[in-house]
Amino acid sequence: MWLYMSLWFSCFLWLPVQAQSIKSYANWYFGNGAGVTFNSSTPQALTDGKLISAEGCASMSDGNGQLLFYTNGSTIWNRNHAVMLGATGLGGNSQSTQSALIVPYQNSDKQFYVFSVATQNQNTGIQYAYVDMNLNAGLGGLTYKNKLLLGASSEKITVIKHCNNLNHWVITHDFGSNTFRVYLINDNGLILTPALYKVGSTHQSLAGAGHSTHQQNKGYMKPSHDGRKLAVAVSDSIQSGFLEVFDFDNKTGAISNPVKLESAETVGAYGLEFSPDNNLLYLSSMFSKRIYQINVAGLSVNATLPVQGQTNTSPGIGALQIAPDGRIYGTPPGEDYLLAINQPNQPGTGCGLVSQAVNLSGSKARAGLPFLLDEVLVLPPEVSISLKKPGGCNNFLLESKIANLDPNYLIYQWYVDDVAVAGGNKSTLKPDKTGTYKLKIRETKCQDRQQTSNDIRVVLVEANPTAKLIPDSCGTFLLNAHASGGAIQWTGTGIMPPRDQLDSLTVSKINGSQTYRVRVTDPDDATCFAEKQVTATFSPPAPFQVTTPTRSGCGDTLTVQVSPTTNWNTFSWQLPNGSTATGTTVLARQSGLYPVTAFNASSGCTSKDTLAVTLHPIPTLQLGQHQIDTCLANTSNGYLELNAGSIPDVTYTWTSDGKVLGTTQFLKAYSYATYAITVRTSAGCLASDSVRITPRCPPVRPAVYVPGAFTPNQDGMNEVLVIYSSGAAQMTLTVYNRWGELLYKATDGTSSPSGWATWDGTYHGQPVMSGVYAYKLEGNGVDYPGRLPKRGSLRWFGKVLLLPMLTHINSSNSLLKWVAIGSFPKR
Repeated sequence: MWLYMSLWFSCFLWLPVQAQSIKSYANWYFGNGAGVTFNSSTPQALTDGKLISAEGCASMSDGNGQLLFYTNGSTIWNRNHAVMLGATGLGGNSQSTQSALIVPYQNSDKQFYVFSVATQNQNTGIQYAYVDMNLNAGLGGLTYKNKLLLGASSEKITVIKHCNNLNHWVITHDFGSNTFRVYLINDNGLILTPALYKVGSTHQSLAGAGHSTHQQNKGYMKPSHDGRKLAVAVSDSIQSGFLEVFDFDNKTGAISNPVKLESAETVGAYGLEFSPDNNLLYLSSMFSKRIYQINVAGLSVNATLPVQGQTNTSPGIGALQIAPDGRIYGTPPGEDYLLAINQPNQPGTGCGLVSQAVNLSGSKARAGLPFLLDEVLVLPPEVSISLKKPGGCNNFLLESKIANLDPNYLIYQWYVDDVAVAGGNKSTLKPDKTGTYKLKIRETKCQDRQQTSNDIRVVLVEANPTAKLIPDSCGTFLLNAHASGGAIQWTGTGIMPPRDQLDSLTVSKINGSQTYRVRVTDPDDATCFAEKQVTATFSPPAPFQVTTPTRSGCGDTLTVQVSPTTNWNTFSWQLPNGSTATGTTVLARQSGLYPVTAFNASSGCTSKDTLAVTLHPIPTLQLGQHQIDTCLANTSNGYLELNAGSIPDVTYTWTSDGKVLGTTQFLKAYSYATYAITVRTSAGCLASDSVRITPRCPPVRPAVYVPGAFTPNQDGMNEVLVIYSSGAAQMTLTVYNRWGELLYKATDGTSSPSGWATWDGTYHGQPVMSGVYAYKLEGNGVDYPGRLPKRGSLRWFGKVLLLPMLTHINSSNSLLKWVAIGSFPKR
């Protein structure tokens, strides 16, 4: 027994994946009152069962291995082997291949869906009932029954655990088409709208001898234990049949990718079961006393296993079913024993078929066995990588090995030195550089799971040389081979042994471009090498040149400046007093030479130049007073002499009202005005000042004369009105017609010996009519302190008279403000 247990643990470590609990399927009832319990170390016959079924059956126990109920699809018996209250007439038929299926609702050990499948010739289809073990003092009862799931169907039904280990997929197959129906049971119960998948072969009626037909209505439908495959055996009574295996997605319920086997081995295909590791598939036939071991990958027959010792006339073998002990059991119809495959993971005849493995104590097996529902256990993911070298220079292959992850939901990403490899999103990778490789895998199925593989160091014969300018070196480069996998050999200007075998070295005084080549050779294979070259390019920048100013500055200091360029961006100055300064500008406080050194921060190069600075002082004027109040009429000679001071190396320029009056140190001022003096040195340095001479004489009233008439008649005489004045400034003349409309206005009239020419007798370019016109003449006196005290008006024909209209003396203002109004005729 200990030897058996050792083999059991080594071969069937998959056992934790069983649904609910291993004990939930510890008791089987089948055939003609036959039964087996797996509650002990070896299966023992049960003889207390009431079930009679030629084919389909189902049993359910609790987590402790205590029987709850069992059924043939038509009747349900409780743990006391009495008919469960109301549990008859459920719609199934004991001659239907899979007449009964029990599905625990949401992993409950108290509530169950029970599906019943009729034969192909019945019209009751597939019905379902709901068993609640809380009813009838724990013996169970029906909440409802005879609920129609599908009106017509083949004799196939199975269930696969959803990847969340809580929900279930119930799967049926239509007869007469290739349609699978996939129903979901979730927390809302059984969803009656199925997903339809038209895939694989049609299950149909076949023509027999004469006018007879034979229906392909026999054979089991079974899932793989990991919920990723679905196998279907299809046969009829005329010794035909086939096997199809599909991919199943236990997250979405999708069925796809059919692979079909139709051969002599599949004639009468009936019972099915996957090996625990899901690599092998065992198939029985209604017409052969053999069991066929088939490789799931490719559906090729791996071994034929003969069943010996049958005494009845049954031509074949019935159902195949894996049990809680890890073995696969089969039913020889009509016999009082079960066959067993003791090591189902073992390929070939080493799987250990025993024809008479379990004695049924006189009860007879028929064609069916209860179905065991697998649980999709979320095992810890395992990811590992390995390195292969198929042969050839740098020919490596990284391969991955994945366990407990669904390949349909995997995202691959390879890394080298912790950097993601571009395009490295497959299960294998051909490394193209030396480094430490690893693989990260993410599964996005019912939960997001990530796993990282082991690290593998891959060393290729390769070189990836670089040439990097060393900062502040002005042409010195660091060469780095970045080599691996072999011996290094450099060639190029400035590289001599033994430095030519170093991975990194420096070369100096690069001017222009220099090419360096590195070769790495496999020490064990001289034909395997990598050779690459790198170019070091450096051109020293053109010398920095100071731009000489167009002239030296004037004053005691001068700011000199240099302009940064692309090549020169940092500057240092040497000052005449021996000190230093940095920056683009410096303040020169004395004449002399100012050496400047320019730096290039990126290349480390330097350049020197010198700026000559000559300072020129600004001349100082000695004009003295800036305002002189005097009366020129009272001076002895009628003028006042102005003195700019004696300044060496200058030229003098005296001006007043924009006119040059003199070019010497002295100037004789004969009138009241503002006099400006400018001196210029030979270096072009300027200084300016001014003085204002104002009168200190008694004020004189302004005199203004306006002619009594003028004749703009194109005879060349008196064409415009001319106003004569003295002592007047800033006069404004305004002319109106007798309705007070403005005809003419002129401003800025001043005293002038030639008079102030004003109106020409036109309005908007056209002569006005002869008549009397009013005018107003306003103005200021030059030095008269007040305004005229009279005002009035005069109308006159043929003459124009000046009538002071308003005078007013303002002692605080030396300018006279006055208004003259008169009229004159147009001839």
